[in-house]
Amino acid sequence: MNILLAHGSSDSRHAVQAEQLAGKVSEELGEAVELRLLSGDPMPDGSKVLPLLLGEGWHARNDIVRLSKASACMMLPSLSAHAIPIACMAADLAVDSFSGLQASQCSTIFSVYHFDGFETVTRALEGLTQRFSHAAVAGIYSSPGLEESLAEWRSEGLQNIVVQPMALFEGRTMEHVRRVVAQSGVDAQVGPVLSSHTAFPGFVADCFREPYAA
Repeated sequence: MNILLAHGSSDSRHAVQAEQLAGKVSEELGEAVELRLLSGDPMPDGSKVLPLLLGEGWHARNDIVRLSKASACMMLPSLSAHAIPIACMAADLAVDSFSGLQASQCSTIFSVYHFDGFETVTRALEGLTQRFSHAAVAGIYSSPGLEESLAEWRSEGLQNIVVQPMALFEGRTMEHVRRVVAQSGVDAQVGPVLSSHTAFPGFVADCFREPYAA
């Protein structure tokens, strides 16, 4: 049994998009893929479990470790272990926010949930900054924050600004980012969730295959 393990959200769109992802990954694999939310319940014996986590914070250091010890399952590395392809997909989505423009014409702020625990994906994003006219990585709930980056770029008069949230699904974090951008007074686009990238289901399917599952 293949399981996508998500931390869940009170926003119903999160569950809908996560279920849709499970269906697409199942089609890619040609095998059943079930969505489960992170809880204290052990995973089924013999199951192959992929945590849908972009960071190495509390959930990864505590909940996943505890769940792995309590379950007779194969706990695969979480998505944070594959930060470079995730960062590349985020860059694609940012550029696609401006039809007809190249990356070198876009000013992009990649917004991560928090810097503490998201070091791997932050480094991967920083490795892509030279693709863009201007680029930065800002925290959504930590400093240096999204508000500061937007204020700085507003004072510099930058154009073609896109904020690309490092969020897998719709929910409170995406809404928070949109509010920050709207209140900043900056004419900026907000990129879509990462799971909307056309290559994302195939990437997740590969995480269930070798060599990721080794």
